[in-house]
Amino acid sequence: MRVDEKIVRFKTVRSGGPGGQRTNRRSTKVQMWVKIENLPLTAEEKRRIRARLARHINHRGELEVVRDGERFQMQNKKQAMAHLNALIAEALVVPKLRIPTAPTRGAA
Repeated sequence: MRVDEKIVRFKTVRSGGPGGQRTNRRSTKVQMWVKIENLPLTAEEKRRIRARLARHINHRGELEVVRDGERFQMQNKKQAMAHLNALIAEALVVPKLRIPTAPTRGAA
């Protein structure tokens, strides 16, 4: 599943940290939010996202991603979208049920 950019809210800010004047004069850090309610998913999939990505969800019910690793805003935006899609795809994977087996003789 890929998130459509039309339902994502973007904001660019100045990134901090090492780099001196290069980081202080351009807004290259990208912050993005997408409301979980707006995602084209079933109720069960939205519940699974809320449970597995709870640390990425803010008080408004939005999934939040921040990227500032590159020097260019567009590269950070592409990376943030890719990361958002990867997070959602990973959260939607249903874990396989483990079938319990008897321990081997060597393990006992």
